[in-house]
Amino acid sequence: MPRYNFKFFEELAWAGLVAAITFVGTQLAAVDPAGISDWKTWGLALLAGAGRIFVAAVFSAFGGA
Repeated sequence: MPRYNFKFFEELAWAGLVAAITFVGTQLAAVDPAGISDWKTWGLALLAGAGRIFVAAVFSAFGGA
């Protein structure tokens, strides 16, 4: 039976990526385009939120979040 070779940093990267994609997907599903006055600010906030979620997912492996 083959053994799974756990690669710590790769697993952290995937966890962060999945968390960020999930965050972006939920925000896009809930957005009301008529209520957005400045798309650049909204996009920047979306990217900042995704980055924050990515970092939180990575830190959770170290007990930091």
